[in-house]
Amino acid sequence: MPLLVWPRLSAMMFLFYFSFGSWAIVLSTYLMSAPIKGGLNFSTAEVGWVYSTFAFGGMLAPMLVGLLADRLFRAERVLGTSSLACAGLLAVAGWWCDSNFANVDREYRAAAARETVDGRPVLDLLPELGPPPRAAGRGDPRWGPVRGALDRVNDDAVVRAASAAAFRPLFGVMLAYCFFLQIGLTLLTVITLRTLPDAGRRFSRTRMFGTVGWIVTGNTVGIFLAPISPQPLYLGAAAALATGIYSFTLPATHPKATGRTVAEALGLPALKLFRDRSFGVFIGVGFLATVMNQFYGVYAHRYFTDMGVPRPEMVMTLGQVCEVAVMFMIPVLNPKKRLKWLMAAGLVGWVVRGFAMTFGSMPAAIAFGVPMHGWSYAFYFVVAATYLDREAPPHLRASAQAIVSFVANGFGNWVGNVLAGDVVDAFRTGTVIDWQPVWAVPLVGASVALVAFVLLFQPPPERPAEKSAAP
Repeated sequence: MPLLVWPRLSAMMFLFYFSFGSWAIVLSTYLMSAPIKGGLNFSTAEVGWVYSTFAFGGMLAPMLVGLLADRLFRAERVLGTSSLACAGLLAVAGWWCDSNFANVDREYRAAAARETVDGRPVLDLLPELGPPPRAAGRGDPRWGPVRGALDRVNDDAVVRAASAAAFRPLFGVMLAYCFFLQIGLTLLTVITLRTLPDAGRRFSRTRMFGTVGWIVTGNTVGIFLAPISPQPLYLGAAAALATGIYSFTLPATHPKATGRTVAEALGLPALKLFRDRSFGVFIGVGFLATVMNQFYGVYAHRYFTDMGVPRPEMVMTLGQVCEVAVMFMIPVLNPKKRLKWLMAAGLVGWVVRGFAMTFGSMPAAIAFGVPMHGWSYAFYFVVAATYLDREAPPHLRASAQAIVSFVANGFGNWVGNVLAGDVVDAFRTGTVIDWQPVWAVPLVGASVALVAFVLLFQPPPERPAEKSAAP
């Protein structure tokens, strides 16, 4: 048995999620921000399409993983190669953003020079006005006409064309990046389950170090980098390079003698599980929860930035801290006996977050809304592994997991990006967003998911082997 398997796999998780988390939280704020703040002035729809590349990768990559890692190559080498590709593509994405900023900034300032308030160019007034008021009728009375002028600048045809020219190649680069990223995400689990002794018991503690990596990268970006800049992309590229090199040192994970067919990769053999109403409820609720979660995943950083929260990328790591705590709690709470109610607790967390973000004060949104992000993911999707183990017979478990992955990382993620972008656009005027009705949508969606789950979901009874193994 290879030496130090658990710490080596934990380091793999840490590096991979450190790279992933470096850009995932802050990129939307950077892309949507005006050039005078360092951003590229993307539209909400353009930002939604950039984040949808993660979903498209989640739909495409699983089919190729089965061919590569199950039939042709050692899994750790595929992980290393895909991570090196991620490093190169993130570096290209950062370079492209850097290269296009000057053009976007020039066109934005040219349009702004044509807008005047009280006979003065609108940008000349900004240093005098201080931060914008958070409610209408407050602050300097000049903010009203200044905002109107900035909205016209933001919607100027030449300004929009400059941002669109930066968007299109960036979308292609991020699509290629997320394809390789999703291959890596799948292989993290494959390598861990095949090489970790007692993987069923120790997997969650190994995966936890990925969450720790996400926490560390959020604080690194907040303390040492400029979040509204390409710097997080370059940090992600450097971390992906380290992940790629390190992956070739991992324990050898040889391909199986036979790999999955395309039908198995898509999870088609598990479709027979839909005969059980509870499995359909589980998938449907998971889909709805994933859709609603994209509101927070894509736009929470921009929301906290607009509300004046200092270093929001650091504040948002409270969600991952809570996730780590819940992962420690889950074995103690005995999910085999309390399966339904632990998963329901995850759905309750999304409802609590919705209330905090929609109706709560900013301290309440931080104290309750942010931690519930990790709470809900761990209780619903991590505990769901216990449900799938009980619901699906051994020969269908991989296919059942493929369905869940498609819903969580693929189709549901894409639908959530599109819906969230449309909703934010509906309540956005120029660069100003009315956030309360935006957060009301995921609140309603999470509430519907919770009620449907509690009323309709009934897990299968424990098998005799499970009862005898339970503490």
